[in-house]
Amino acid sequence: MTVSLIETAWLVPLYPLVGALMSLLWSPGLISRTGPRPSGYINLLMVTIAFGHSLLALVGLHSNSAAGAAALYAPPSFHWTWLDTAGLRIGFDGLVTEPALIAMTVITGLHVLVQIYSIGYLEMDWGWPRFFGSLSFFESGLCGLVLTDSVFFSYVLLELLTVGTYIIVGTWYNQSLVVKGARDAFLTKRIGDLVLLAGVIALLPVTGTWNFHGLQAWAAELTNNGQPLPAGFQLILLALIAGPMGKCAQIPLHLWLDEAMESPLPSTVLRNSVVVIGGAWVLLRLEPLIALSPLVQGVLVVVGGTTALVAALIALGQVDVKRAMSFLVSSWLGLLFVAVGLGGITVADHLLLVYPLPMALMLMAVGTVVISNVTQDLTQLGGLWSRRPLVGMAFLVGAAALMGLPPFGGFAALRELLQLAAGSDLPLVLGGLVLITNALLSASLMRVFGLIWGGRPSPFTVRSAEVLWLMVLPTLLLMGLVLHIPQLLVQIGVYPLSPLPGWGPLGWPLLLSTLLGAGSSAWFYLRPHPLAELPSGLGGIQHWLAEDMHTEAFYHRTVVALVVRLARFSAWSDSQLVDGFSSGTGEVALEGARRLSLTTSGRSQAYALSLVLGVLLMAAWLLAR
Repeated sequence: MTVSLIETAWLVPLYPLVGALMSLLWSPGLISRTGPRPSGYINLLMVTIAFGHSLLALVGLHSNSAAGAAALYAPPSFHWTWLDTAGLRIGFDGLVTEPALIAMTVITGLHVLVQIYSIGYLEMDWGWPRFFGSLSFFESGLCGLVLTDSVFFSYVLLELLTVGTYIIVGTWYNQSLVVKGARDAFLTKRIGDLVLLAGVIALLPVTGTWNFHGLQAWAAELTNNGQPLPAGFQLILLALIAGPMGKCAQIPLHLWLDEAMESPLPSTVLRNSVVVIGGAWVLLRLEPLIALSPLVQGVLVVVGGTTALVAALIALGQVDVKRAMSFLVSSWLGLLFVAVGLGGITVADHLLLVYPLPMALMLMAVGTVVISNVTQDLTQLGGLWSRRPLVGMAFLVGAAALMGLPPFGGFAALRELLQLAAGSDLPLVLGGLVLITNALLSASLMRVFGLIWGGRPSPFTVRSAEVLWLMVLPTLLLMGLVLHIPQLLVQIGVYPLSPLPGWGPLGWPLLLSTLLGAGSSAWFYLRPHPLAELPSGLGGIQHWLAEDMHTEAFYHRTVVALVVRLARFSAWSDSQLVDGFSSGTGEVALEGARRLSLTTSGRSQAYALSLVLGVLLMAAWLLAR
């Protein structure tokens, strides 16, 4: 039974896909008597089946030594040939490995909790088929992404996730801001996707394979033989990392995540916790190739370090709570890019492993406040600790799990990253970057907590009503899981059993940076303080940060302005040159035909004479040659 569950784990992405397809039956006009709610229940059922299958397969992998050894040394594989012609074979090759089972268990488990949460959050909404079907579509794509062993189909699945983002961000499509957010998120991610596609196409002729394990073997052979990189290969690698940069909202492709906050909050929970790490998953699979190029590693460090620092600063100035959390997502994933750039694939794995659950927990806690207080403006909230202590405690647990605060899971991963940075070529710069970013992340998280649960009640929160148990129960269940992350990491062998899992060298500096950031933020925001709003004499720094450092305006003045000018020039050349030439030649032909028509007399003798003269001239020309 255990072996069969592992070998059939490829069915897991199909369960939610069936649920998404069945949601089409509840489209407007097809089934009107039942209302939209059955579509949500069907999707919840299929997602639960997917979670049960992946969880049982993972438990069987660890409880059955024979099955575990087989999956470790010879993981079950499957393949589906899509195209096989002229020596080119493109197929979906998949492997059921332990990391894939862990990832699928996390993805499907979070989806179960979020879909229960969504039933309460969207209780009065009529868009259930579109929303729940999109959530299941997301889950199916993510599970397929972690199973596939093909970089080509990884690209295809990332493209499907981009389409899913466009659909789900535009759920409430009758609002202009929602339409703008869906469009901007789609177009921004498409930039990285197009560059990634160019890299994927160029990769095959050089390496001869699109399979990740084949690429790993090719890179190992190149290194062992001491051969130089093929010409132009570094450009291919730069193109390959563009896709993960866009999916993980890294500078300069970071604004899409901010725009995507116009979607319903339950989809924000999934997008900010598991959807964004789809790009990080592909980046980790490409690490054997990235390790061949110090240039590409340096680019990853620069991009990740810049995003980590800048996004954490921007989060400090945000007024919208969902946007504040979105920039913290970019900041944390920026640290993961730094780890990959420094060659710390194990550290990056741990950063990826401890991230999804705490972020989902904080967003679910925030959602219970947003839905009952009819605002997500941080300046209009406050004083909720006496009214909503349970979800406030849940937010604190999630925040502590992402700070460098022992004994939570985030501390161990961040300490490993700090140790990795300290052993690099720039220990002071990169080590300081990790410490400063951790302090800013801690300050941003405590700022959100203080503005919502600290201080005095505002007119929006003085009568804060309790939300449905369907929202509170998944939040508290997830809080229990987050509290047990260190024990789960010890159980699966990530960290050794010790009184404080993850403690080691440079633990004290990381802890001090956390206390400094969180403590200073708590001092300003847990109670009203005049310096919480910087005076205008400082040049409006806080408002500058709240407007994303005017990044969008900069893009409008540069990239968008250039595209608009090119579009106008193209329209002018099309109307004046292309259409003008076509119209001009047509008019000349018509005028020539009109003038030629005047030479006709209608006499057959003249036509015959013209024909004879033509034949004689042609004969003379041939004889002359």
